[in-house]
Amino acid sequence: MTAFVVGLTGPIGAGKSTVAAMLRELGAKVQTFGTKVLGEDKEIDRSKLAAEVFGDPAKLRRLEQILHPRVIARVLEARSMLPDDAVLVVEAIKLLDGDLRKACDRIWVVVAPRSTMIERLAARGIGEREAELRLAQQLTDDQFRAAADAVIVNDGDRDGTRARVRDAWLKLRRPRV
Repeated sequence: MTAFVVGLTGPIGAGKSTVAAMLRELGAKVQTFGTKVLGEDKEIDRSKLAAEVFGDPAKLRRLEQILHPRVIARVLEARSMLPDDAVLVVEAIKLLDGDLRKACDRIWVVVAPRSTMIERLAARGIGEREAELRLAQQLTDDQFRAAADAVIVNDGDRDGTRARVRDAWLKLRRPRV
């Protein structure tokens, strides 16, 4: 037996990191896998990578071919090291596009109104045109929802989002039969 794995995904700007932080507060172990590259501080810089790959589908596919097997291996390793009653949350924007979803016991999707996502991206320095381009390259809201075992609406009401996360968490933590 190993830890239970929840895959956490959703479109860019939906608030996956916010929901992951709330899950961490509830006791989940969280691993985040975004698409990033190194900046001057040796940390991964998402904006640099995005500029490099979002406009070139071939580069994006190549990056995913390199990263996804490593991510899956890391998830499986983390899962095996945690106690059986632990919940490991894997936050990944491209979770549904490959084999990573197979490493998850449940899929949770974070969604937000399109205008809210564009506002959040603007706060990260991403212009409206670029935000629309990135959103257009991702699954639709309906596709995300269809893949979900749980949908968390993150519409900007932090208390409401926290309550939805807590409700989904409590359902998850009920004894599994």
